[in-house]
Amino acid sequence: MNKNYNYNKLVRFYNRSQKKLCKLIALGKNLYKQDILKRRLARLYELLIGVQTNLKLSTVSVALATGFILFSPDAVKAQNYPAMVSNPFNLTNVGANWSAAGLTDLDNDGDKDLLAGDKTGAFKYYKNVGTASTPNFTVSVLNPYGLTTLPSASYSTIAFVDLDNDGDKDMLSGDGAGDFYYYKNTGTASVPSFTTPVMNPYGLTNVATTYSWPTFVDLDNDGDKDIMSGDKNGDFYYFQNNGTAALPAFGAQQMNFFGLVITGGKYSTPAFADLDGDGDKDLMSGRNDGSFSYYQNNGTPTVPAFFAPVVDPFSLTPSTNGGSTPTFVDLDNDSDMDIMTGEAYGDLIYYENTAPLAIKNNNLFTGLNISPNPTVNDVTVHFKNSNENLTIEVSNSIGQVVSLTKTNFETNTIALPEAKGLYFIKITNALNESNLYKIVKE
Repeated sequence: MNKNYNYNKLVRFYNRSQKKLCKLIALGKNLYKQDILKRRLARLYELLIGVQTNLKLSTVSVALATGFILFSPDAVKAQNYPAMVSNPFNLTNVGANWSAAGLTDLDNDGDKDLLAGDKTGAFKYYKNVGTASTPNFTVSVLNPYGLTTLPSASYSTIAFVDLDNDGDKDMLSGDGAGDFYYYKNTGTASVPSFTTPVMNPYGLTNVATTYSWPTFVDLDNDGDKDIMSGDKNGDFYYFQNNGTAALPAFGAQQMNFFGLVITGGKYSTPAFADLDGDGDKDLMSGRNDGSFSYYQNNGTPTVPAFFAPVVDPFSLTPSTNGGSTPTFVDLDNDSDMDIMTGEAYGDLIYYENTAPLAIKNNNLFTGLNISPNPTVNDVTVHFKNSNENLTIEVSNSIGQVVSLTKTNFETNTIALPEAKGLYFIKITNALNESNLYKIVKE
């Protein structure tokens, strides 16, 4: 029988099973049947990868040829957030109930500083005087760098982006009335200076149901930043940027676009990161009960398509005070995404990503350096003194070997595949001892 026919038959069975599982998850019904479907999907996924290998087809090429994008039911194992820490790294409660955090390098010293919104519409700045790997935040400063409390005086949120493409970070805030306020940075990348806020600029409009929570993300892969906002009812509002990286122009708001559905609780607070290592942006949203709703993106970097939400994946535990407002940030400089979230009582909650992807190795190789990481092209693997025969093996996020190099050179340029995502570099010596390292291609 034709192998391609068998493959397409497996894909159809896989997608039928996947739709049934998504429907059950969305309805919150029949956990026993959900478990059966998850195990079936795991087996089918392994079969499909095996058939792809035999047919010498890649996951991407097969997806395009058949019209399907494969989803790994075990993708949630890619991240792990086992414990939450309240007000770590000398952070303190924002002091006005309810908090929302934004992190960026505001003073251009190589580490992430934190700006927090609060219930009164003010902004609290915590300067990081530690390092990129070991944060240490100072006592908060109210409304620094010319920032002013929101005119509505309610529920300030933080979204940093260089909206005018001038090399420094501007800021957009939502508020309790559903509007957006733009603070343009007229200073520099090292010394910010924010102007008086402008309400609903560049075509943005009130979300109508109150409580706007914007975040920037390039969802159509056109090089400029679009906006996704949450609201009080748990819906999502997409504003496509039809302008440029230097002059934004946001289209009409589109509610629950790309197949998104409400979080299942009140209040949606979206944040984006590639959590399954497939090169597109997945969505995590906070909820009023302190939980997190995860929407895996099974589309492409240009055309997103989100699965039904999964509540509290990756071993996440809800904030006991409710009101989670997550943002993704690599606070320990290990190349994976940690989570910082505000909550209803004004604390700042940290979830360190301790997934196996944060690989800990013995120091087998003298002066080893793999850079850049993240990378947009190739990586260089450098050894201080390479006087032995080594093997450098690169594999993708689902374990397929994509390149193999045998070397005794100090410096080796390793070509990565075109696809963005997570890759692993395994270096093995003549005694069959090996270390494993992860590389992110952006």
